[in-house]
Amino acid sequence: MTTRDRVLLWVSCAALAASTIACGNSMSATGPSNSSGSGAIISGRVNVSGSAALNVAARFPLALSVAVPLANSSSSTVTVTIEGTNISSTVDGNGNFTLTNVPAGTVQLHFQGRGADAMLTISGIQSNDNLQITVTLNGRSASLDSRNSSSSNNGVLVNGRIDSIVVATRTLRVGADTVTADNSTTIRHGNQTFAFTDLRVGDHIQVKGTRDGSSVRATEIKVETGDGEDDGDNNNSTAQGTVSGLGGTCPSVTFFIGSTKVTTSLSTQFEDVTCLTLANSMKVEVKGTRANDGTLMASKVERD
Repeated sequence: MTTRDRVLLWVSCAALAASTIACGNSMSATGPSNSSGSGAIISGRVNVSGSAALNVAARFPLALSVAVPLANSSSSTVTVTIEGTNISSTVDGNGNFTLTNVPAGTVQLHFQGRGADAMLTISGIQSNDNLQITVTLNGRSASLDSRNSSSSNNGVLVNGRIDSIVVATRTLRVGADTVTADNSTTIRHGNQTFAFTDLRVGDHIQVKGTRDGSSVRATEIKVETGDGEDDGDNNNSTAQGTVSGLGGTCPSVTFFIGSTKVTTSLSTQFEDVTCLTLANSMKVEVKGTRANDGTLMASKVERD
């Protein structure tokens, strides 16, 4: 091989390496560092814009002379890490990544590489979720473009207690999630159909529907008796919290726990408290039956 042939071969190889690096999604693929165990799965696609989208050739006019060393450096890859854990993944050549064994709750994704160093918060993760997200990186900024969930937990997207209710917009707040129920949303407690106005702050619910970020449009809301237990009928509802608005005369008194109205009667049992010693600001747990107007008719009042 002549000297000229060797030079041409070297230039061709270097040009090929440079074009590979310059490609907008030329990120080498490695699997998640934690590929075993249970937990949620977050799979995603990364798009880059701004400084993160600049290819190597644009930033380095003499790319041919440095193509090989750059190909072996971390500047051509993006790594996704869940802050506070050793769960990570490297974005592949198509911009895709997968994180497994993700803990439930709220996590922060840390994107590093290709000019980006950005954080993105993902909330409302359930233990069996399979989330698909699309993210755009731009320097120190990461934006969540889309989020979809195909939870293996029977399609349940939200599972928790109602923190607040806005009747005018038919929305609920459960943790970090905002749930919207339109007129076609099925709301039930066991085999009883509820109206939206029957829902109360403190009710434990499970929600099915479609998710967009932290917003969920509900197709079904199931009101439960406690933390994840559906009693199948209208009995044994519970409420837990601080007594307020206490009034009436024993044995028939009324009070509120949050926005839930509670009534007692001669048949109500009291534990660690009596009807006469019941007082505002006292923390209690109440079990009983829901009336049609949402009032909880107490069968038992227990001091927490």
